[in-house]
Amino acid sequence: MIHSFLLDQTEEIKKYYEENGYVVVKDAIPSVIIDGFIESYEVFKAGKSYYFRSQDTNRAEELQVNNEGFIERSILDPADLLFQKNFTKSVSNIIYSTVVSELLSLLSGCEKHIVWQSMFFDKSTGTVPHQDHYYLDSNPPGHLVASWFALEDIHEDAGTFFVVPGSHKGPLVEGKPGATNFSDHTEYVENIQQLIAHENYQFQSMPLSKGSVLLWHPFLVHGAFKNLNPQYSRKSFTAHYLPFTYGKFCDRLQNGKNKTDPTIATSNQNILVWKKSLGEQVKNYLRYVRYWAQVKSRKPGDRPQMEMRSSQY
Repeated sequence: MIHSFLLDQTEEIKKYYEENGYVVVKDAIPSVIIDGFIESYEVFKAGKSYYFRSQDTNRAEELQVNNEGFIERSILDPADLLFQKNFTKSVSNIIYSTVVSELLSLLSGCEKHIVWQSMFFDKSTGTVPHQDHYYLDSNPPGHLVASWFALEDIHEDAGTFFVVPGSHKGPLVEGKPGATNFSDHTEYVENIQQLIAHENYQFQSMPLSKGSVLLWHPFLVHGAFKNLNPQYSRKSFTAHYLPFTYGKFCDRLQNGKNKTDPTIATSNQNILVWKKSLGEQVKNYLRYVRYWAQVKSRKPGDRPQMEMRSSQY
């Protein structure tokens, strides 16, 4: 059984998060806001071919709908997609909401947060167990706050999110010194598997109800199960928030942002995003064109450099 709290149970939320490394807040996002996103998403999905960067394969992908009507790949940073104004606004209404910033402040003690990375999932891709610290974290580490938003009632067979309660207090698996651009990812995944076996960690499935938000610590071991029934989608967002008073800890990313990069407020003055110059906006457009070229030139059977899908391990 999932232990969840209501928004007004602030003391209980903070205490549970500190003890377990995660917390579930029920009915945090109103259904009318979620329904607005779903409506814009259906329009986006029905459009012409679109190219985006996927989190689970870490490369450019073409928007493709499967036989059940779901997009197979996760979409990285859905609030930043080009040419999709209505879709990106409906994403922003959720991940930039006042409720979210209030929960973040409660857990981190900071008033303002920067959205570092976000993702949209229509279907569970299955994600290897991991600690977010390897991919992105605050500097000093341990202050990043991540969240997972259930945009529908999540069925157990849909490939639920899972956590290992209390694992944020256990050993922390670091990346290989000097490795850049996640070149040591396979080794990292093996080390996490060894940690799970050594500590006898048990996965707790999280079949959340629509509107619930799961927040977790960057040291917490977590992931997602594979979809067991293709009839079930798992519509959800994840987002990672960096407290404004901290820098970025990640020596494996190339061209990463840092605490000196300028930020601007979103519709919520307490949730910020990295400011994009005109030159960066032009680069985003060129990147979209390059996505098209990458996908069209890819040969059948090509494997990405890094994958998060659990079926590959």
